Amino acid sequence: MKYKIMIILASLIAITFFSGITYSIFNSNSNLIVDQKIAKFVFEAQKLDHLELQLDSLTPGSSKEYLFEVTNTNEVKSNVTLNYQLTIKTFHFMPLVIELYKGEDLIMTCDESYSRNDNNELVCNSLVQEMLNDTEVLDSYKLKITFPSEYNTLEYADLVDFLDVEIKSWQKIEGEV
Repeated sequence: MKYKIMIILASLIAITFFSGITYSIFNSNSNLIVDQKIAKFVFEAQKLDHLELQLDSLTPGSSKEYLFEVTNTNEVKSNVTLNYQLTIKTFHFMPLVIELYKGEDLIMTCDESYSRNDNNELVCNSLVQEMLNDTEVLDSYKLKITFPSEYNTLEYADLVDFLDVEIKSWQKIEGEV
């Protein structure tokens, strides 16, 4: 009986070690801290993740332009190709025309054709932009906000609105469009 138990135990051990199952343990002592938000706004000589713009100074017939840039350098240049997307959020109480230009090209008009979020903010997303990793990139943008003169009536007096412009960036994955 003892001989049979030894044969069964030896057989189980042999099956376990020679059946192709691999047992391994991975242990690492490295502390890896990665800044996933490497694409930044450059606005008024500051590098930011978002811009908050108050629109209380706009009156019917006036417009305001904000110039900013997006870069792949935040103290060090990104060593991966990045995709990024700009998001404009506003309550859109005022009948404003909100246009986003990349260089001289109009890339987005933020209007009621976009959807609203749970906070009733109008959320406008630009198309995804790409920044290659082989050079330092500085994409120039202009945000033009116009309050058309035909809205010069009492119902639009004392309305206050804001714009929040955010940047979301991530590493481009091979094959991603």
